Amino acid sequence: MSQVDDAALRARVRQLAEQLAEVQQMVRLISRGVTAEAEEIKEVVLGLAERVDALQTAPPEEKKEDPEPVAWVDHATARDWEELASWVDWLVTTYDLTPTLTVLPCWPAHLGVAEELAALRAAWRAAAISGGAPKPNDALIYWHDRWLAPILPRLREAFQQRACSERHDPPRPGRTSDPELLRVAIREAQRRASDPAAPDGADVGPGDPPCDPDTGELLNS
Repeated sequence: MSQVDDAALRARVRQLAEQLAEVQQMVRLISRGVTAEAEEIKEVVLGLAERVDALQTAPPEEKKEDPEPVAWVDHATARDWEELASWVDWLVTTYDLTPTLTVLPCWPAHLGVAEELAALRAAWRAAAISGGAPKPNDALIYWHDRWLAPILPRLREAFQQRACSERHDPPRPGRTSDPELLRVAIREAQRRASDPAAPDGADVGPGDPPCDPDTGELLNS
């Protein structure tokens, strides 16, 4: 073999050796990286396993029932009444309501009227907040048309306040549910629950108290 060929061969061997060293270095780097990633994955898996174990061993949370709604007049504080009265006074003076539509001064004695006014005020507050937004909207005109307009005449016609034009006439107590007729309705509901396919038997049957079909009032036997 000539000296030229021998030198070329040695150069080629050195090149291959250098390439082999580079490959070996890359393998070592990749190996270390894979090992580090494997350790990280292992830690994540162990963490998830611990969380799963904690969830499985934790006592089940009790489902919280939604609170029973309460009428405004049943939970209103003294401050609530004062704020509502201030708003009602603002309403009747600002809107210059006619005598047949204005809210009568004795409204606090009529709980149904107070309940309506509290709802009207709540709706007005929401509409006023929306109406004050930078972008024009119809929140307040909707309140006037949907809530204020129909409620004012209803306050005077649907409640006993209609008898208080000149002076306050104390409202008569409302008539509560008839216990005997309620017993019939409860028994019928229990029957439907136990046998939904059974024919309707809501009519008063033998042994049940007789009642007026138009008013529902018990009849004297």
